Amino acid sequence: MLLDYKMYQHETSKEWVVFLHGAGGNHTLFYKQAKQFKKYFNCLFINFPGHGESEPLDVKYTCKNIANKVMEVLDHLNIRKAHLVGISLGTMVMTEICRRTPERIASMTMGGAVIKWKFWTDLLFKIAYLVRSIVPYMFLYKLFAGILMPKKNHKKSRNMFVREASKLGQSEFIKWAELLVTSNNIHETFTEMKSKVPKLFLMGDEDHVFINGAHYAAERDSYAKVEVIEDCGHVCNIDQASAFNKICINFIKQHVECEETRQNDKVASTIA
Repeated sequence: MLLDYKMYQHETSKEWVVFLHGAGGNHTLFYKQAKQFKKYFNCLFINFPGHGESEPLDVKYTCKNIANKVMEVLDHLNIRKAHLVGISLGTMVMTEICRRTPERIASMTMGGAVIKWKFWTDLLFKIAYLVRSIVPYMFLYKLFAGILMPKKNHKKSRNMFVREASKLGQSEFIKWAELLVTSNNIHETFTEMKSKVPKLFLMGDEDHVFINGAHYAAERDSYAKVEVIEDCGHVCNIDQASAFNKICINFIKQHVECEETRQNDKVASTIA
């Protein structure tokens, strides 16, 4: 069964932007992006398994299996190439798609990118996973939401994720928790894949858990760069939506123009 999705088709644009949400959320958390992005592009918002109206998977949750389900939607809609925009967990899935099929990606915007995190964060993930069956999952989710988004100006994004996660259920939470616990070496995958896909790490300056990982990855990839948004936490598309939208849309437009120039040069050289 296909994942649940929502799309907006533009009257003239041929460009597709695919949005991938974070753990516990769903595509409605991109509500501040939908209004702006659909002015310029075709937009596709996908709900991961067990989120929104998407059915859970009957196989182990891995980035590979989630990426397969995302690509099923793109194939179903005959989207051969797209710009990917992800938040948090969504960036992990994007990395897997890029590792396997970089030719399907026009650009990647990785908001609150999960590439490499601190030792104490990894330890907390593993402790939470060990007690997953005896501690109510919402207690653990609220705990981690508070750790990742601790400041007063993160309250709106923190509350939204907690609200949406309450619809997830204990068994589904455990599946996603296992994915996070077993994915702590994703930075190695990212830095080894050597893809030529343009990548933008869009990070909040207060994203204390993940911002160093974004710099770590960008330093090792000549096709990647980091942009930092001030007064902003982990979920930068909500905390500072206007800045996120402006930077991301400009980045995508820039690479649409680059691709068009390459295609025109290719045609010209063929004629010559």
